[in-house]
Amino acid sequence: MGDQESVGVAYHRPSDALTRYVTGYHRFAAPVVPGHVFHDAFFPSVATIRVTLAGSPPWALRIGSRTYDPVPTVALTGPTSYAGYVTGSGGILVGAGLLPYGWAQLFGGDVSRLSNRVIPLDELDPGAEMLRAALETGEPVQQVFDAWLEARLQRRAPADPRIDRLCTMLRDPATTRIEAVAESLDMTPRALAALTRFNFGFTPKLLLRRTRFLRALSAVLTQPDAAPMALEEAGYWDRSHFLRDSHLFLGCSVREFSRRRGPHNQLAIRARTEALGEPV
Repeated sequence: MGDQESVGVAYHRPSDALTRYVTGYHRFAAPVVPGHVFHDAFFPSVATIRVTLAGSPPWALRIGSRTYDPVPTVALTGPTSYAGYVTGSGGILVGAGLLPYGWAQLFGGDVSRLSNRVIPLDELDPGAEMLRAALETGEPVQQVFDAWLEARLQRRAPADPRIDRLCTMLRDPATTRIEAVAESLDMTPRALAALTRFNFGFTPKLLLRRTRFLRALSAVLTQPDAAPMALEEAGYWDRSHFLRDSHLFLGCSVREFSRRRGPHNQLAIRARTEALGEPV
C-alpha cells in the first residue's frame, strides 16, 4: 500500500533484544491513484500490529466471515487461521509481527479472544497514537518499533518460558506429534492445548497444520514445478490432502488464491526471505 516514490515491500529484522518476541517489521507501499482500487492478501499468521501512515486512504480487510472496513489506523490483528483479503486505494502500511512469546511478554492475556479479529491497538495500549506519531517522523521503521517495544518489555514480569520453547518446536518440520510436544514440555495434552489457546490463539493441532501448510504453500507459489516434492516433504499424502488445507486456511484453492493475491503478497515472500530468512 504510498507515494509514487516508495512502491514495494520491505522487511527489517528487529534488534537482538527483540528476536524472541518479534518476527520482524514490514513496510508495504503503493501509489495512491484516484479511482483505482487494488486487491491483495496476507497469509495466516501470528498477531500483527499494523499502522496506516498519514495521507493513506482507508483500507478494508476480510478475515474469514468478518470484514473490517475501515481497518483502524493503528490496529492489532490477532493470530489468524485464515488468509486476510485486502481492498484499498494505496498508501503506506507498516507493521510488526508478534511471536506468541512476544504477545505474552508485551501484552499478555488470552489471545484466543482476538483470533481472526482486528481491534484498535489503543484498546490494549493507550500509547498507540504515540507509536504512529513516531513512525511518521521519517525515522527508520525498525528503530521506531524497536524503541517502542523495548520500552514495553520493562513493564511486565517474564512470560512462561515454555511458550518460547514451543514456538521453536512448532517451526521444526520434524515436529509432527502433539503427544511428543506435550511430553517434551512435561505437560499433559490437555494442559498443552490450554497453553496454546491462551498464548497462540489456537489448538496445537491447528497450529501444526497451519505451519505445515504455509511451509508447503510458499514452496508451491515460488517453485510450481517442484510442488509434488514440496508437498511430500511437508507431510502431505497427496494433492487432495493439501487442497483440503488450502480451503481451510485460504478459503479457496491455491490456483484461485494466486488470482486473488496482488503484487505485494508476491513480493513479500522474496523480501521476507531475504531479510528474515523465512518466506512466511
